[in-house]
Amino acid sequence: MHAINFPFLFVLPKHTKPFRLFFFFASPLHFYFAFLLIRFSHSSAFLSPAQMNAQERVFTAISGGKPDRVPVIPKIWVDLAAVILGVDLKEIVTSPETALRVMTDAGLACGFDAVRMWHFPAKKIREQDGKVIEFDEHGARRGEVDMLGGLVTHLDDPAMFILEDPYMMAHHHYWTCENPLVNSVADAARMHVPTRADYERFGWAGRMRAQQRRAGDKLDIIGDCDSPTLAFYISFRGMNNALMDLLEEPELVEAVMDKGVEIAIERAKFNLDLGLKVLRLNDSAGNMSVISPALWRRFIKPRFKHFCDEVHAHDKDARVYCHICGNVMPIIEDLVETGLDCIAPLDPLGGVTAAQVRATVGARASLMGGVNTLSFINSTPAQIMGEARRCIEGAGAGGGYILGSGCVVPRAAKRENLAALVETAAIYGNYEAMI
Repeated sequence: MHAINFPFLFVLPKHTKPFRLFFFFASPLHFYFAFLLIRFSHSSAFLSPAQMNAQERVFTAISGGKPDRVPVIPKIWVDLAAVILGVDLKEIVTSPETALRVMTDAGLACGFDAVRMWHFPAKKIREQDGKVIEFDEHGARRGEVDMLGGLVTHLDDPAMFILEDPYMMAHHHYWTCENPLVNSVADAARMHVPTRADYERFGWAGRMRAQQRRAGDKLDIIGDCDSPTLAFYISFRGMNNALMDLLEEPELVEAVMDKGVEIAIERAKFNLDLGLKVLRLNDSAGNMSVISPALWRRFIKPRFKHFCDEVHAHDKDARVYCHICGNVMPIIEDLVETGLDCIAPLDPLGGVTAAQVRATVGARASLMGGVNTLSFINSTPAQIMGEARRCIEGAGAGGGYILGSGCVVPRAAKRENLAALVETAAIYGNYEAMI
């Protein structure tokens, strides 16, 4: 009886595109076995049992584990999503459903693992002299919509913003004014905290469920909880007033931020009750490029901790990441102490690198981000891949890492650079190939 000698099989790492099998054949029989192996390797039955869907991949990474590969979540916003899909931004301003749908569709089109979601108000607008103007339900002018920035209406009069109005407070981020919307502790007491029943009434739940169905298991949806602290405060007082208030009006700061925390917690519970597991907590202004570590520890740290404690008590499977761009290195230990599951976005423009943060936190928190947001405009795909690979190697070798941008990706970003980010994770972020 003759022994059958199987061919020698060399499997190159998966960063060789496409995944290649090299055989050294000793007989035609060996060629036949090789043909069968290649044939069945392209069937669904041959998929590795370790292969994960988007939700599994993101949840594993943000929980500190090793998924099948590093997830990819660049911080795109509705403006870039609209550009990718060819949707007019005015549709986003007027249609809350469109604002959600473009995020889902852009995430699916680009092959991302997750997208963040924001609930927009339904605004009534008209174009006048090349500007987009918002009007109230009675046809009275409210103000100009910033179409080149955050799609926020700059109110002509601060009295137009009603602090007791559940709808306005639920969507407060989309109105601002040159003059403060809050001027006293008494004003802060008037601020309505939207409830989960309010969000249901405004259609948030139905629209979000529609996007969950649309995304399926190919895209995870991140629930936004807005900001409970400095960025929230700035929305109602303006940047200059807010920074002075930290020193001169601490009681007012405390009163408004306390409302911000209540709102963020209620919104988190709303998102969790919909089945979302990953939550975003924002304070893009609360960084050491803007304020001191001492002020951060006084006003922001205890409120972040209170938020995390409440959310984790509500749902033990909840995972919270913070978005604090700019310089956060002096407060990295503090961020870990708040109970955050993940720290983001590791902003190179703030002098932060993914490797630097990993060296500080070790395995105590997951990390997300790290690629310079301006690189998506100024760099080539090859340069993006090099930068992203350094992030993976610096922060992701042991798991607990999500590849993303160091801040929001500009609407002028090159589509091929977004594709390069996804490709980098597939090539260099495959944990099976790393072993």
